[in-house]
Amino acid sequence: MAGGVVHISIGILCAVAIHMIHFRWEYSYAIFIGNLLPDAMKFGLTAIKQQTLDIFYVQRDSFYSFWSLNTSDWSNWFSLGFFVLAVGLFLYHYHVIKKKRLEEYSELYGFLLAGILIHLVIDIFVIEKGVWW
Repeated sequence: MAGGVVHISIGILCAVAIHMIHFRWEYSYAIFIGNLLPDAMKFGLTAIKQQTLDIFYVQRDSFYSFWSLNTSDWSNWFSLGFFVLAVGLFLYHYHVIKKKRLEEYSELYGFLLAGILIHLVIDIFVIEKGVWW
């Protein structure tokens, strides 16, 4: 649970810093959610599959290992980002969304990816240092 406390506190600090720079709560929420999203996917999806909230039981499942490998890989997040950007450009091209809305979505998604990047860096250097070294 120490990793959760670290990610929540770093997420709050990043959200406050982004709010002080841009004065938009949406950007703060996006970077905060991005900081929690990889672990929320790992634990949340496995807990839903197993129908339990016992963290130690969740971590022993092979489904957790699958999500752990996929959510801790940088290339998966950035390829997802390019896919979302391509879908947005496709919808903009066919006039489903307007240019202003597309810019807003791309900024929000940029802050979400920044939060995910901060999460992965914290995992590498602070919390799970032994895995990569």
